[in-house]
Amino acid sequence: MELRDSRAVAESLASYTRDRLDESDFFSALSTGEVPLGHVREVFGQYFLWRGRFHRWLDACVAKIAPSGDAPSAPRVPGEMIGRLAQEVKAGQREVASSFLAILGVDDPSRIAVLPVTDAYAESFLRCYCPADRSAAEALAALAGRELSVPGRNEIIVSALPKHYGVTSGIDFFRPRTSYAMEHFRQLWQAFARDGKADFRQLFEAARLEIWEHITFWDDVYSAVLTDGHPLTADWVIAENN
Repeated sequence: MELRDSRAVAESLASYTRDRLDESDFFSALSTGEVPLGHVREVFGQYFLWRGRFHRWLDACVAKIAPSGDAPSAPRVPGEMIGRLAQEVKAGQREVASSFLAILGVDDPSRIAVLPVTDAYAESFLRCYCPADRSAAEALAALAGRELSVPGRNEIIVSALPKHYGVTSGIDFFRPRTSYAMEHFRQLWQAFARDGKADFRQLFEAARLEIWEHITFWDDVYSAVLTDGHPLTADWVIAENN
């Protein structure tokens, strides 16, 4: 594979995403309806707790791109790309997320206690890419890799929730955007190519690792829910039965 070829790289990472989703305990079980509804609530509750902190990942990338003193110049990333990433954390998304949780039976998201695995994932990007020895290009490649994993993940979600759990509304939040994600990634990769100094092997590994991290997060949450159980699930089930 030619690592300067944005199409080939995007397709390779999309294929890697599909393989990881096929191997995922959570997404495999969700796709067949094997995850109990209470556990579905717990897992998605943790996802939205993480997503409420996702803006910090974007902030870290913006800080890396901004010139600072004698620091090496950052890649010339198209401004609209940051705008597109910002759509991920715009104010309206929180309301949509809360509405989705309410449909699952979570009327008060503030009652959800954050799990250690969720805290660890929320901090992982910052620990990895904030240090001065990590480049803006690496951080952006990692963030774009996570975005590239989203359509495949969402395809499973929007198929499984109506089919197995009777959730037919509120899932527009998860509608797959395959062409959008692929084009976004390719534009970023082409910006790296124009920069002329990019270590494409390093950038490819950063994107690949973030795909792995993102899908592993869901599995880690699912494992924690299965192992420990959480009082909120019991409360919601009782509320349903009443």
